[in-house]
Amino acid sequence: DSGAGPVMLKAALSAYHAFDDDRRIIIAGRVAAGSLVGVSDLYNVPPQRRFYVGGGGSVRGYDYQSASPRNAFGQIVGGLSFFEASAELRVRITDTIGIVPFFDMGSAFATEYPDFSGLKYAAGIGLRYYTPIGPLRLDFAVPLNPGPDDGSFGVYVSLGQAF
Repeated sequence: DSGAGPVMLKAALSAYHAFDDDRRIIIAGRVAAGSLVGVSDLYNVPPQRRFYVGGGGSVRGYDYQSASPRNAFGQIVGGLSFFEASAELRVRITDTIGIVPFFDMGSAFATEYPDFSGLKYAAGIGLRYYTPIGPLRLDFAVPLNPGPDDGSFGVYVSLGQAF
């Protein structure tokens, strides 16, 4: 009532390592986490300020925002915290074509801090067409531990690296 209110904390770390001098084989990894601290109830936070996980920008293989808490009616409501991690092996076949096997994991949680229960896992493979403005991505992923509301695969098309 008289305090400063909740605090949103969010951080991400990415790392890359080339296995050859031509940088044709690169391993890439990313970890991200966030929390809304000082909130008494999930529904005291506006939906646009909650954390959501799932889809091409986080855990591929799951529908957009579907690796997030749901209400009693099965509707996605978002969470007070999240955790995501991804690993990719970026392999250039030619100067303009590459393949990228990947593994993603993560979830949003209704609790103030990630409790790591209910993490979603997905694996897939991507095709890259390298252009002067960045790679054109086509990713195909499957959920490894789908729930009853999850699909059986995801296809994503975008421009730029996943991270």
